Amino acid sequence: MNSNFEYYRIFYYVAKYGNLTKAAAALQTSQPAVTRTIHKLEDMLGCRLFVRSKSGMELTSEGNTFYQYISAGCAQFFKGEQNLSNLRSLDGGSITISATETALHCCLLQAMEAFSELHPKVTFRILNNSSRESVISLKQGQVDMAMISSIPFAMEDPLIVHTVHSYTDILIGGTKYSHLKGKTTSLPELCRYPWVSLMTGTITRNFLNTYFAERGLPFAPAIELATTDLILPAIEHNLGIGFLPPEFVRGALDMGSVFQIHFPDEMPHRRISLVYDTEYPQSIAATTFRKFMLEHFSQL
Repeated sequence: MNSNFEYYRIFYYVAKYGNLTKAAAALQTSQPAVTRTIHKLEDMLGCRLFVRSKSGMELTSEGNTFYQYISAGCAQFFKGEQNLSNLRSLDGGSITISATETALHCCLLQAMEAFSELHPKVTFRILNNSSRESVISLKQGQVDMAMISSIPFAMEDPLIVHTVHSYTDILIGGTKYSHLKGKTTSLPELCRYPWVSLMTGTITRNFLNTYFAERGLPFAPAIELATTDLILPAIEHNLGIGFLPPEFVRGALDMGSVFQIHFPDEMPHRRISLVYDTEYPQSIAATTFRKFMLEHFSQL
């Protein structure tokens, strides 16, 4: 018989999930490829291993007997692989994260710095995406985890979400608007000034549109920008006033190139969340970093 471990591994996942699509996703291959392998294995063994039903793939009597042996064998292989990975990966593992600009500046860079002090041989690969794109990349198995600054849609199993940072945007202005410094100005009055913000369609822009609309005020920025890191330079060049997370502006506030504008309305708290997918296996490096984040940064 010429069957090999790959055939057994595919059989194991189909039997485990009882579903060809889920098994293909776990194996990171296509459903037709899984189906072909099962047929080849059945031909080699000379018996049916599965029958199709409305609920998915059900083991035959022969298939169930075979699964008892294969599952025990696979468990040992997987345990051996994991133990070997545990010995090696923190000595040279790699972690891929999709993060928003806000998540990167508010807490991810600080976490990476602290983690690298403990595990200097672990490398990072950071993708800069929107919250929605980050979650999609995670669900497709392209990244180990996502760091997002908003929840773009309903999160369901197998996605796990933890809040790791909360912040409140502050309103800042450049030297041209220094007459606003040190006093409290009403939001309706501030609406008369030019504003700098992200472009229409972004989650932050939608957040501000809603915030102003709830107070019966228009929000029509004079300057619309594609990314958050462009807002501070635009404000420093006196193109308008605008909101940013405190972490983005601390240096500029210290240098005096911008100042905080006070207004009586309260800004809602916003959250940075860490998201991971329990269906995709993670390296020991990614698992260790995730636990590090939750231990040192988690706020829930």
